[in-house]
Amino acid sequence: MNLFMHQFLGIIAEVALPESPATAGQNSAVPLESFWDPISVIVCTVGLCVGIIWLFWYGGFGSLQKSPIRRCRQWLFYCPPAILIIWLAGMAAAQTIAPTELASYPANALLEIMLIAGMLWIAHRAFARKLKGLGIRFVGLISDAKWAAVNLLGTFPLILFGLWVTLLLGRLFGGQDFSLEVHQTLDTLTDSSAGSQILIAIFTVLIVPVFEEILFRGFCQTSIRAMSNSPWAAILLTSLFFAILHPPTHIPALFMLSAGLGYAYERSGSLLRPILMHIFFNGTSVAMTFLTA
Repeated sequence: MNLFMHQFLGIIAEVALPESPATAGQNSAVPLESFWDPISVIVCTVGLCVGIIWLFWYGGFGSLQKSPIRRCRQWLFYCPPAILIIWLAGMAAAQTIAPTELASYPANALLEIMLIAGMLWIAHRAFARKLKGLGIRFVGLISDAKWAAVNLLGTFPLILFGLWVTLLLGRLFGGQDFSLEVHQTLDTLTDSSAGSQILIAIFTVLIVPVFEEILFRGFCQTSIRAMSNSPWAAILLTSLFFAILHPPTHIPALFMLSAGLGYAYERSGSLLRPILMHIFFNGTSVAMTFLTA
C-alpha cells in the first residue's frame, strides 16, 4: 500500500470507525519516511487548484457573509450538547457490553439511526422552514452530488496539510520515530464475514455521515452562527469541537476536513452537500481498504 493510501485510511478510520477498549492502543503504526510521494503531490496539486477556484470564483472569504442565516428557535441551541452526551454514553455502553468490537456495530448503528430520527423530528419543529430550513431539500440532489465531489477534491490538500503538520510536530517533540497510526478496526473490513462486511460498510458509508453532519453541521454550526452572526466563527468552532473528539494525532487533519464540510454547508445552504462529501470520503476509504487488502 503506498503512502497516500496509508494516510487516507488512517484519517478516515478515526472519522468513521469506533474503537473498542479491547483494541485501544493496538493500532499498527505507519512510518512516514517520505511524506510527499507522487500520488500525494498529484492529489494535492489538483485539489489545490480546485480549492482556489472554488473559493475565489464565488467571492473569496467574504462571500459567506452574504449566505442566509438559518432561522430556528432558540431552544435548538441546547440540543447539541444533550445529543452528544447521549451518543457518547451509548457508544461507550455498546463497546463495554459487546464481547467483541465487531459485536458493537449493530448497537452503534441502531443508536445513530434513532438519534438521526430524533434530530429530524427536532429540526422539523425548530426551524422556520422545517427540514428545508435545516438544508434538507432533494430538488437539487444531482447538483449537490456533483459539487460535493468537487468540494471534497478541493479539501484534500488541507487534510494532507494537517497530516504533515502532525508529522512535523510529532518528530520535533517526539523524535524521528514518531509515526501516524492506522486504526486496527480497518482489518475488520477484510477479515470478517460477508454479512459483517456489509453491515460495517453501511454503517461507515451511510449512517455515520448522515448522523455526524446533522449533528455537527446542521445543529452545532447553525447554533453557533445564530449566536455569533459569523459564518467563519461557526465553521471554525464546530470544526475544533469535531476534531477534539478524536485522537490527538489526527486533530489537525480532521479539523481541515470539518472546515471543508462546514464551508460547503454555509456556501450552498444545503445540508445534503456536506453529507454527500462525507459519504464520498468514507466510501472511497472503504473501497480502498478492499482494493489494498
